Amino acid sequence: MSETISKRAKCIAYLLMLVYFGSYIMRINVAAMLVTIYTDMAITKTAISPVITGMTIFYGAGQIINGILGDKIKPKYMLTVGLLLAAACNIAMFCCGIVPFMKNVPCMTVVWCINGYAHAMLWPPIVRLLSANLTDAEYSYAAVRVSWGSSFGTILIYSLCPLLLNLISWNAIILCFAIMGLAIAAIWVLLYPRFFHRAPQAADSKSAAPVRENTTAIPLPAMVFLPIVLIFIGIVLQGMLRDGVTNWMPSFLLESFGLSESQSIFATVILAVFSIISFSVFDLLHRKVFRNEVTCSAVIFGGSAVFGLILYFANLLIPADNPASVIVSMLLMAAIVACMHGINLMLITVVPKRFIKSGKVATFSGLLNAGTYVGAAIATPLFAVFADNAALGWSFTLLSWAIISALGCIVCLVIVPMWTKFRREYADAPVPATAAEAEETDPVPEDAQ
Repeated sequence: MSETISKRAKCIAYLLMLVYFGSYIMRINVAAMLVTIYTDMAITKTAISPVITGMTIFYGAGQIINGILGDKIKPKYMLTVGLLLAAACNIAMFCCGIVPFMKNVPCMTVVWCINGYAHAMLWPPIVRLLSANLTDAEYSYAAVRVSWGSSFGTILIYSLCPLLLNLISWNAIILCFAIMGLAIAAIWVLLYPRFFHRAPQAADSKSAAPVRENTTAIPLPAMVFLPIVLIFIGIVLQGMLRDGVTNWMPSFLLESFGLSESQSIFATVILAVFSIISFSVFDLLHRKVFRNEVTCSAVIFGGSAVFGLILYFANLLIPADNPASVIVSMLLMAAIVACMHGINLMLITVVPKRFIKSGKVATFSGLLNAGTYVGAAIATPLFAVFADNAALGWSFTLLSWAIISALGCIVCLVIVPMWTKFRREYADAPVPATAAEAEETDPVPEDAQ
């Protein structure tokens, strides 16, 4: 049977992609200009790292809190408040660049921590809206496209910032993205009633239909908790690599190959280009080959470990003044980050869908997504310490990426048999008769819209 994606589902997918795009341009802009910011403030990488670390900690903790709240509060309210608060924080960060008493790391850290929590209000309701309003086929379609929002946001940030830095200050650039965020919030508020005013069209079969959130919840089996803990650990490792490599790639290119600050930032665009491709490739690999998101993640982690080892030896063996060295390094780092985006899709977007029978999709999406930023909070200062250490330097930092990838592969391989059993006996098992009857008669509740 061919999978039909309704026009309404496509509109929902692209509207939420725009929201996620808005989140990214207001969240990663400081990280993208980190080299410029700490150079302008005449401080070290280690000194500026609390700004990014604080944001990721609050983003991660906020994911857990808002994941729980996301199953209780209307998604439209959480998304609107999150976007507006994020824009306000970006305006405040602009002030940190021009107001003397605000131009310091502690003040910037406070502002960016609040910004992290604001963005944590977005992902759980996005997943809840997708699961409550789309069929299985539409969910997969939308999940990839919503994920594109992060890539398009990254491309815009890392391609536009180098150009604008030649014209205006870093804090003025942040103000521009705050204005864009406000515009996206306005679009969301205006278009929301048009696409979320009614229940989804009936699917071709009950198995394809979205599970209603007021269906009687089916308790989770005890066997799921160990694999969930291990999946969380895998996500932490993924976050260390995804955000760690992305945040420090400009510094690595600047210090190792002498690229200018703007060239180093612009080079990071290649990471996002690879990620767009990776979302589609890994989604296809998951659906057509492995049919198990944890198995697919193990393979992806393994590939990342190989890329990390090649990167390590390439930087040892190829002279830095050889043009091939910078090109090879950029491509391999892009491949590692692309792999992490694939794991993000598997473990953070696909895995929560397996809990729809429990009525806790937002809770698990927030909990698991928090793992990414726990990893990022660890990686940002850790890689800075490695890179600044004369005995370790960038060489050991590159090797650590391969080691982290290998650990992720091992963790996922341990999970595979447990996750396979959970899916067979719970997630993919037929819905009990009483729950099926409730699903057949109950409409999508307003608070799921």
